Amino acid sequence: MQLEAALKQYYGFDDFRPGQKEILEDILSGHDVLGMLPTGTGKTLIYQLATVLLKGRALIVSPLVSLMQDQVDQFKQTGFKRTVALNSFLDHSDKQSVLNHLKDYQFVFVSPEIMQNKYIRSALLSVNWSLFVVDEAHCISQWGHEFRPYYLDLAFIRKKLGNPVCLALTATAAVKVQEDILKYLEMKDAKVHIHSVNRPNISIFVESFSDVEQKLDRALELITELKGPGIVYTNTRRGAEQLVTVLHERGIQDVSYYHGGMDQDERLLVQKQFLNSQLQLIVCTNAFGMGINKPDIRFVIHYNAPANVEGYVQEIGRAGRDLQPSAAILLYHPSDLEIPFHFIENELPDDNQIDYILSDYDVLAEQTLSERLQLAGISETGQRFMEYHLNNSGVLYEKCVPEVKRESLKKILKKKIEERKREKLNSLRMIEKWIMDEGCKRSMMLKYFGEEEIAEKDYCCSGCQDELTRFYGKEEKETHIYQVWEDELKRLFRQEV
Repeated sequence: MQLEAALKQYYGFDDFRPGQKEILEDILSGHDVLGMLPTGTGKTLIYQLATVLLKGRALIVSPLVSLMQDQVDQFKQTGFKRTVALNSFLDHSDKQSVLNHLKDYQFVFVSPEIMQNKYIRSALLSVNWSLFVVDEAHCISQWGHEFRPYYLDLAFIRKKLGNPVCLALTATAAVKVQEDILKYLEMKDAKVHIHSVNRPNISIFVESFSDVEQKLDRALELITELKGPGIVYTNTRRGAEQLVTVLHERGIQDVSYYHGGMDQDERLLVQKQFLNSQLQLIVCTNAFGMGINKPDIRFVIHYNAPANVEGYVQEIGRAGRDLQPSAAILLYHPSDLEIPFHFIENELPDDNQIDYILSDYDVLAEQTLSERLQLAGISETGQRFMEYHLNNSGVLYEKCVPEVKRESLKKILKKKIEERKREKLNSLRMIEKWIMDEGCKRSMMLKYFGEEEIAEKDYCCSGCQDELTRFYGKEEKETHIYQVWEDELKRLFRQEV
């Protein structure tokens, strides 16, 4: 079947978006593929259609449980009913049923962590997979070494599964990140499709403030004036909650906060309300947004500067997926960078903590590893980092670890941590330089990703004198309510009877 005919049959579209067809052709020819396509350009369609045409099944590694639930819902609404996510939302009996009938599913979503479960891994190994998809593949580089260390085991798991064709997808990846993805997934002869991170329909604005109160007033003004829906990013959970409290006090009620400290059900509820247009604004940390498929987000405000350019591009890319004009606004105060700097300095263990954990008595003699990590005062990120590297070193399985081995391991861990800190501090300095530069924001961003700068144009950025006021103007409330019910009816009628 011609690819265009398949596209028409399954989706009703006449033409592929840039990058989709080329990646599909490579997958169907048996090649591993690294694809970097901007947010909102239809990455999901690629592995859906590839799996259908291969007449097989796909295992999709996804980073967030709440994201998986949203993806499963979208797959089923699109017509792919044989889709499931293996995660904590399934109770024991449902999970058991899925594992017993795994061969009946076409698309299975998993996290890297759940595949460490021996029983689940055994079930996954019992069926054949046509495609191994790593969604949000930049996690391997940016998070894999500490926040999500089991991303680094994906190549091993893929081999166990019989080396199905691997598709690694991301929206943003500088050259170093691309190299990391290919290295850690062991994609030796992969086809690489890198498309521009530029989203010309998103205008970029940066405003600087010497006074924190002035910045807050400006944020409130923008939230009041800008046409929504919208997202506001803060760099702390407390900051998100406090801003929502202020907005509620100002009479703005269709807004909620979202962060990693909420339980899964709370986060999923807020996500669903936003997707169904029952909420017009989400105030959140960077825990929100990855994979969120809401096409009509009109603005993204960064109330605090993000820690790196990659994260910034990912987050503003949630706006304007319908290709309509949208705004990305960063409100900067010099104190913004203090929190990411603090995280960089404190999220991984320091030398004294490493010395304590690998002290001269058996790691597991008097305490479990988790107890010792907590007693050392190490952050959750640091604990995951240490657990992963201690597991890989084998010291957890030795009754008595020789001093020479412990000292060698200490040096290795300390060197890794220093390298990671140095990389992250360089990224923080880069975003600071980008903020302070008075030239074209878009051109400087493209240059960071190794792309050619663009000629100055209208409707570009604050450096090119674009006007933010053109994004002002609230919709009438009645229109919003009608749209909510219209969307809900469409969703209900699409559901399987």
